[in-house]
Amino acid sequence: VDNGKKELTEGIVIIFASKDDKVGLAVGITDNLTSKYDAVKFVKLGSEIIGGKGGGRADMAQGGGTDVEKLAHALESVKDLIE
Repeated sequence: VDNGKKELTEGIVIIFASKDDKVGLAVGITDNLTSKYDAVKFVKLGSEIIGGKGGGRADMAQGGGTDVEKLAHALESVKDLIE
């Protein structure tokens, strides 16, 4: 049955979302890339920039903060971790 959903076979997903005075961050990394990239490293960097904390596993981590003004800077910094 084709339910229209597609599975990401290789990649990194970075999601920032803001509401009111809070910013949430989630990073997912496919298993075949976790030997090269660590989602916790991405989340800790992004969360630190937006004034918060985060953690998780090498393949999935989440965090957040309260400095909405620094969201764009945090996204660029996290993207810079990808070679």
